[in-house]
Amino acid sequence: MRNVLYLFGPTLMIFIGLSYFESIPITFILFYGWLFVIPFASYLLKSIEESFLHSFKRGITSQSVLIGIVSGILCLIAIFSSVSLLQGHLFEIERLSAVLVEWEFSGTKVWGFILVLIFINPFLEEWYWREFMYVRLLPKVGAGKAVFVTSFFYSLYHLLSLIPLFAMPFSLIAAIPVFAAGLLWGYFRIKFSSVTSSVISHLLADLGIVLVYLYYFM
Repeated sequence: MRNVLYLFGPTLMIFIGLSYFESIPITFILFYGWLFVIPFASYLLKSIEESFLHSFKRGITSQSVLIGIVSGILCLIAIFSSVSLLQGHLFEIERLSAVLVEWEFSGTKVWGFILVLIFINPFLEEWYWREFMYVRLLPKVGAGKAVFVTSFFYSLYHLLSLIPLFAMPFSLIAAIPVFAAGLLWGYFRIKFSSVTSSVISHLLADLGIVLVYLYYFM
């Protein structure tokens, strides 16, 4: 039951923040608070060898860093180019802008949100899904299923945040690459026994989202 709660927890935080409070700042506090507090409380009971920091450091090799950079750049290019091709056809920039303003994603505070998305989000999401939850599920379902399950729940709350931004079925279609990214980063976790590659790749992918925002919305 605890694992079920941990799997649904981040989605619940997103739902409360966006649907009830309709506020990006509150959503960030709830969501990132959950991603940090739950694993941190668990690791307090364990040795440093089992911590996220150790998992990250032990995987810093030339191969893992290179794969993280290359895959991240490809994700960045795919994100920016897909938005460039599809905007005006499957979604409208004006509609997205209106929703973001309604969620308080506007003004000078946007730069704080951007810093969080680039420098905090990749670390906390990878810590939670590709380290904390992966390790919890691994002895119960095996590596492949653990990656699939964590990728599904990782993409679930992204879908929840995409529904108000894009009309169906595009919001559902837009969540598919998120699921695919989760599978890719989960594979990196298996291959290198570390989250190094996934954090680097995730950071560059998030940078792609930020560049889209800066180019089309600012």
